[in-house]
Amino acid sequence: MSLESVRRLAGLSRLNLTASEEERLLSEFSSILEYFKVLDRSAGPAEDGPTVTPANLRRDEVGPSDGDGVMKGVPRRKGRLVRAPRVF
Repeated sequence: MSLESVRRLAGLSRLNLTASEEERLLSEFSSILEYFKVLDRSAGPAEDGPTVTPANLRRDEVGPSDGDGVMKGVPRRKGRLVRAPRVF
């Protein structure tokens, strides 16, 4: 990780960082990336194979649904339509 990488990430995140904040984040990001290297080297499920197999997945089953019960919890509605604030 370099100071330029920190500045690029800050720009992408629309953050205005001071020089001391950039230095602090450089140190923190470097520590985080070092820890990922440790995790990559450690033995884990990727080396032992998948931890989820088709034998231990539950089957999808269609069950009854309570549409009226769900609508009782909606604070703003018009008939069976949910009223929500405009996004755009």
